Parts: sequence; structure tokens; C-alpha cells
Amino acid sequence: MADFRPILCVDFDGVVHGYSRGWQNGEIYDPPVPGFKEWADKARQHFNLVIYSSRSWEDSGREAMRAWMTARGIDASWFEFAAQKPPAFMTIDDRAVCFRGDWSAAELTPEALRAFKPWNAR
Repeated sequence: MADFRPILCVDFDGVVHGYSRGWQNGEIYDPPVPGFKEWADKARQHFNLVIYSSRSWEDSGREAMRAWMTARGIDASWFEFAAQKPPAFMTIDDRAVCFRGDWSAAELTPEALRAFKPWNAR
């Protein structure tokens, strides 16, 4: 079991790809988020890194993400590009709230949820 590495699901837009202008008809236009390549190189030693995105449902979306990484010097073989959300140990996403077992938590009120802004829109 020493080689077991849990799945770490990583969102693409806003996490790997800067995504500064939001959805632009599928175009992947920004450079990688600074530090991603170095982080991934370390993390892959401990996790199976799986890229899952709203782009993932189409073969062309998964291939576009793979090609974008390769063109920017990121070894796409470090990642699996999943067509469906994997049964992950954990997920890294720029548009998520960590549920802590309390539906009355302030961050889960409709007002707080509607006011949410990802890091690249603040």
C-alpha cells in the first residue's frame, strides 16, 4: 500500500488557468496561475492529480486543456483529465465553499453565497 496515492481533483479555470476574463467561448487565453507547475510537481509525488472542469464533458475540452498545458511547459502526463468528477480525497476549486456540517453557517446564507467572488475577481 506504500504506492497508494489518493485522488486530488483540481479544477482548471481559475485554478490552473488564470481565467481573468471568464468564459470566452471555450478559449483558454491566460497563462497558468503563478506557482502551479512547481506545486503540481511536488503534489504529484503524494496524489494522483486529476483535472476536472466544466470543459471536461467533451473530448475536445479535455484535449484543449492538455494541449494548453503542454504548450506552456507543464508535463500533461502528470495529470489525468477526467470526463466525470472523480471520487476524490479532496478538491481544489476557486468556486467552492467548504461545508463544515452546519447549514446555518454565515458563509452559506443566500446573501453570502450571492456575494461570493473568486480570487481573480476581487
